[in-house]
Amino acid sequence: MKLKEIYKTTIFYLTVPKCACCGEKLSRKNEALCDFCYNKYLDKKALEVCSVCFKPLYECKCSNDYLDRHYVHSLNKIFRYKPTNPDDEKVPQNELIYKIKRGNRRDIVKFIAAEMAETIAASMRDAPADYIITNVPRQRSRRNKYGVDHSKEIAKQIGRELSIKYKCVLKSRSKMAQKKTRGENRIKNANFDYKFKGSLKGVRVILFDDIVTTGASLGACATLIKGLGAKSVTGACFSIAYKDPHADFEL
Repeated sequence: MKLKEIYKTTIFYLTVPKCACCGEKLSRKNEALCDFCYNKYLDKKALEVCSVCFKPLYECKCSNDYLDRHYVHSLNKIFRYKPTNPDDEKVPQNELIYKIKRGNRRDIVKFIAAEMAETIAASMRDAPADYIITNVPRQRSRRNKYGVDHSKEIAKQIGRELSIKYKCVLKSRSKMAQKKTRGENRIKNANFDYKFKGSLKGVRVILFDDIVTTGASLGACATLIKGLGAKSVTGACFSIAYKDPHADFEL
């Protein structure tokens, strides 16, 4: 372990970390979630099924129509995001996203990255050296407000897990956070530009975002990446939130 990682780990445990869901103190054997919330997480993960291919969602690679038209023909995901009301029981996978959006908790970064790496690995066609991983960049005001681009940190950690090089390819020019837009405005607001000046000719790119709501941001970024000559763009997200054209499949 590098000195920088040892330092971050030491500081983390000196602050008495708490479960991202219920707030209980974590022991050193836990990461991000306590035993109770982790079991809830696993139970929910086991029940998530794609209504198109009927595979467990973490094994499903189905995209949606918008993404398919914008070069993302395969989308790795783990959960279907369903918002909750303040009075509802907390949902571990939602709380992981809420917490990581507001601060750079290394244990949550590592937890989500490990989950994503497992599902991404199953879809990799070539050797790690043939891939790079990048992320949908966070809108500037949100990055300034919370001091972190959480998707970038998770993507970098996924790269470490899979021995894939991370590259910062794009920058955001969006005027506002996507969560504040609806419908066609999400597509108009998904404004990105190149930060990477080189070529990606012949490279397979894994493009990560925390939640895919409509696919506007992921699709816009994938189109720019293809413009750099990328051989393929594989999408990856922790949760999908786009409307399912089929009835939910419940076990």
